[in-house]
Amino acid sequence: MIRIGSAIFNADHGHLADEMQRLEDAGVDFVHFDVFDGYFVPDFGFPARTIATLRQHSRLPFEVHLAANDPLRFVPALVDAGADLIFLPAETTPLKYEAIFAVREQGCNVGLWLTLGTPLSVLEPVLPLVDAVLLLARVTGESTRGASFNPLVLDRVRRVRAWIDTGRYAVDLQVAGGLNANSMSQAVAAGARSLPVGSALYRTQDMGRVVAELRQVCEAALKRET
Repeated sequence: MIRIGSAIFNADHGHLADEMQRLEDAGVDFVHFDVFDGYFVPDFGFPARTIATLRQHSRLPFEVHLAANDPLRFVPALVDAGADLIFLPAETTPLKYEAIFAVREQGCNVGLWLTLGTPLSVLEPVLPLVDAVLLLARVTGESTRGASFNPLVLDRVRRVRAWIDTGRYAVDLQVAGGLNANSMSQAVAAGARSLPVGSALYRTQDMGRVVAELRQVCEAALKRET
């Protein structure tokens, strides 16, 4: 099953409640929230209070990409705001086993996300314990400099997919960053199953048509793979 989400950081921030309805009408499967602390990456994302407000306007799953130097400090507020899944940064979560269970104890699903330069070896010991893995196809914040999808991520996707399949783990494998029809097809062929799309969704008036086309492309890539 392919899931197509929306990275709402790219939406019209002056009309976020309307954008939530637009996403539901377009048929996306989940909403991807970037929560940045301004230190891990040179940008700020959505505060928990904004996520809590938008939770009232949508029934879609809320998935949080948390980029912070002290990620566990943000978790209680994000859970209270209505997050369904929180991705912790592998780079600043030293005690991963303990952190995973700390999030679970608060009643939330948990994942790990990794930048392009982070060795996958940090993921392997705790892979059976998480609900999802998010592999970035570009460095967080690179979009402001015009960076696009980096194909170096594809081999990383293949390796994690092999671990998941060999272990028969119930882990959702996601790829994000610079996604369009072509890169999404490549990511699915490599083993990704969930793809949060950013600006590609918001550049069009007919979001439903774009979502349907992207889903068709991804499902065709999955069929070829299997």
